[in-house]
Amino acid sequence: MKAISVFFSLALSIFCAQHVFAQIGGALTDRSDNLARIGKLKNFSSNQLPPSRFCIGFGALDRKVFDPEKAYDIIASSGVKNARCQTGWARTETKKGVYDFQRIDDVVDNLRARGIQPWFNVGYGNPLYMGKTDNPTAVGHVPLYYGEECLQAWKNYVRALAEHFKGRVFDYEIWNEPNIKKFWQPEKVSPEDYARFVKLSADEIRKADPNARVGACKAGGFDNYFTSLMRAPGAREIEFFCFHEYSGLPETDFPRSVRAARAFLKSIGSKAKIHQGESGYPAYIPKNCWFAPHAWHSSSEDIQAKWLLRRYVSDLSLDLERTSYLMIIDFNSNYSVAGGKGYDEAVWGLMENAPRYKVRKALGVSKNFFALFDGNVKPAEYHFSVSLDTPYPKKAHVSRLNLVAASLVSKSFDRNGWAMYAYYIPEDLQLQSPPIEGADLLITGSDAPKPLKEPVLVDMMTGAVYSLSRGGRNLPITDYPLVLTSREAIADIIDFGK
Repeated sequence: MKAISVFFSLALSIFCAQHVFAQIGGALTDRSDNLARIGKLKNFSSNQLPPSRFCIGFGALDRKVFDPEKAYDIIASSGVKNARCQTGWARTETKKGVYDFQRIDDVVDNLRARGIQPWFNVGYGNPLYMGKTDNPTAVGHVPLYYGEECLQAWKNYVRALAEHFKGRVFDYEIWNEPNIKKFWQPEKVSPEDYARFVKLSADEIRKADPNARVGACKAGGFDNYFTSLMRAPGAREIEFFCFHEYSGLPETDFPRSVRAARAFLKSIGSKAKIHQGESGYPAYIPKNCWFAPHAWHSSSEDIQAKWLLRRYVSDLSLDLERTSYLMIIDFNSNYSVAGGKGYDEAVWGLMENAPRYKVRKALGVSKNFFALFDGNVKPAEYHFSVSLDTPYPKKAHVSRLNLVAASLVSKSFDRNGWAMYAYYIPEDLQLQSPPIEGADLLITGSDAPKPLKEPVLVDMMTGAVYSLSRGGRNLPITDYPLVLTSREAIADIIDFGK
């Protein structure tokens, strides 16, 4: 009898699981009787949108990793409003005391002309003052450790940089990822030395431009390196701190890091704002890539695009002053770091490098995102909840982790007084999970300034906009953000009939 009972329980579990999986559709379409496509999000160039928090990396040009002329119009077509640029001391000063800023001028002026505000990551070393280094542009070699002439030359360089770009560039991130060895040579990683280096660099920048904002950074999130750095006197006066956060799931550790960092900064009297200064997910991950331990799948354009959406939504919900995606284009074989490392063959870009310069799916998805989440959108605490009772009946013998996960990452935002509700299941994107049908969004609507009426659903991957005949009932839920809001909230950015 016991064996029969176990068999019956197993059979019931399988039946329930089959019933649940029968609810899963293969794609987000308007086949549901609650969804009717009414149009598509318009796309806007950067010049057409107000300032926002979002950024795309435009770096490594100090190592000639791409031709910027091929990328200016592409990055501007996305609608992004900020770009992180690396300055490259070794390419700027090739003769002692002589600075050639023309290369950086071209980048700054071309971006600004297209409505994109550049900000600087300031580095690296210079063989003129360091002798032979293990890469031609002295990436990762720190001027602190090469004598007084080198250190004074660095001070002169950063002061000249700030003087030259005064009124065009306003934010300066000092050095890059000083907590990892390939960017901190030739001595051991030291938060105290980095704090001193930030302070002496900031002093020179502010001499040239008193209104400039200076920031520090590190790879990863909140940890002992960060607390030691920020306790050191040299870091107390920075205006912003950039975490460079890479992970397979952007929603896991980083929100906790931000909360911990904010609490810590407040406890020591620092007013530094938190930025996410560099992060990304490759469309292809080779086995020798440093990112490979984060993934068991070689990735795809779909995975990259969905990850980008989740990164930006998660970071915006944290009210970060800036959040950045690495990067506009793939690296090439010119890419180098300290320690004799070869170039990173993962394809991080929103477009391919030479010779094809093909645009990837993530670029089109970013257009949808920047159109909907423009500078008028801010995080809000409007209440709503997600129910999966239809696809996962309460009596079904199935895991409830999907419901818990969706509830944890579902976020609300404000667009000119209207509520916007972003929701998804934060499943590992490598699983390529299809949508689940039958989710219900339970919304009171009483806490938003403007009432939710004529609800619409936006598919952030395709930009399609759907009217909803039954409000927040019987909706799909995917492994990337869908957005529920009022038609009136976004009527100005919908191409009806498309």
